[in-house]
Amino acid sequence: MNKDLKRWIVISMLMAMACVLSYLESFIPVFIPGVKLGLANVIILIMLYEFKFYEAGIVDLLRIIVVALIRGTIASPTFFMSLAGGILSYIVMLIFSKIKIFSPIGVSALGSISHFLGQIIVVIIIINLDAVLYYLPFIAVLSIITGVLSGFIARTYLNRSITKNVLGEIE
Repeated sequence: MNKDLKRWIVISMLMAMACVLSYLESFIPVFIPGVKLGLANVIILIMLYEFKFYEAGIVDLLRIIVVALIRGTIASPTFFMSLAGGILSYIVMLIFSKIKIFSPIGVSALGSISHFLGQIIVVIIIINLDAVLYYLPFIAVLSIITGVLSGFIARTYLNRSITKNVLGEIE
């Protein structure tokens, strides 16, 4: 089998995992409405370190679209919040993963914070709801906590080089 085809099969499996994690985490109760654990971010973070940057970007974008289609929220304010947060966090994580100032834990925390900032911007622009600013301190703290958790999981995975071993076997 073609090595590029095998690579895209692995990427497709990672995308499926990101979609499942993103969907399932909506059933995990968090104390502030709209806050999620960001478990799909683990997959994107791993991909930023072990795959080409555009492959991680494709998975991130498609995950947002697929999950919105499954939830029935496509083209809704929720979708645009998720899209803005996802794009902003992807860009921030991409930059900081490449300049190697932070470990995956720090990169994930920065991605989590930027995700929530992207969502807040959309809420203020689209919904015109300034009251969300009162939640900023609480959401910021939760973003750091969830970002560190996701980063720890990703770092543990990356230290074991599981994907590199799988891709090495493919190539």
